[in-house]
Amino acid sequence: MRRGYTVKVLCLENKLDVTSRKDASHPRDMDFEIYSMGKEKGYGRIRQILRFLKFIWSLKYNSVFVHMAPIYGALGSWFWIIKRIPVYLWYTHYKRSFSMRIVERFVKRIFCATSQSVPWLESGPRTADRGPQLPIYKKVVVGHGIDLSFWKKKENITSNPRELLVVHRLSRSKRLEINIRAVKLLPEDYTMVIYGIEAEKDYVSELKQLVKDLGLESRVKFVGTTPMNTLPEIYSSHKLILNMASETIDKTMLESMTCGCYPVTTHANSEAIGISESPGSDTPEAVSKFVQEFQGVDADELYRVVAENHGLEGLIEKMDKYIKPI
Repeated sequence: MRRGYTVKVLCLENKLDVTSRKDASHPRDMDFEIYSMGKEKGYGRIRQILRFLKFIWSLKYNSVFVHMAPIYGALGSWFWIIKRIPVYLWYTHYKRSFSMRIVERFVKRIFCATSQSVPWLESGPRTADRGPQLPIYKKVVVGHGIDLSFWKKKENITSNPRELLVVHRLSRSKRLEINIRAVKLLPEDYTMVIYGIEAEKDYVSELKQLVKDLGLESRVKFVGTTPMNTLPEIYSSHKLILNMASETIDKTMLESMTCGCYPVTTHANSEAIGISESPGSDTPEAVSKFVQEFQGVDADELYRVVAENHGLEGLIEKMDKYIKPI
């Protein structure tokens, strides 16, 4: 969806074909300029920061959108304040870092996927700079942005509904140990396959030790990462995807719903997604009970929830209303 914006992307590292601007795992041509801080070349943190400062000073632009990186919003704040350049932040998280405390003071909007994000900031009237027809909020809840041109509705072809799926970053905030302990409580024909980058190595070591201690080596499998274009096939081959991360909804849960795979998550996350069924509590006992008793839902309904509440085109339309034209 084109809305008249010319975009220049500044990122930590660029693994795409810079000449063609194409990503083989994604159907959309990336027809925008990409500038890298050099992580893919092995540049250290200081050199990356210097390149960041060079780019924000030398590039021509009239607004800034910071995605899940308040530390860089803080680093650039002095320049953007002086130049009176409006800054918008996407932040779907519930932790308030020091850099976040700086950024939230000067950004025009903080966009987030659910009301659980940025919990210390109220969603309420701020100014009326767009007129009375559109109340302005510092924190604006807009849902996630699932690109339905890629995540087309796919039939679920599960042959083994007792193989449970996990797809997310392997870090403590995801509370994967809850799901592992839930498998121990389930009948022995239940298994679990886990996809995800080992973001916190010490935590992954603890998880693997837990699997060993519980005697689940033959029932719980760590697969590692997988290309995005393989995920539709993976999602459509599983009935349930487990994710007990607290106070946030991973996009993998929404992606899986386009393939008829139901997310087993916390009550708060289920409400934020727009689905009704969830475990009674955040415990292995409640998760295992829910998994055994789950009867399934209409795949069309799952897709509708994603399309209406978390579709990319809808997200762009919502955000566009709050980004004041220059």
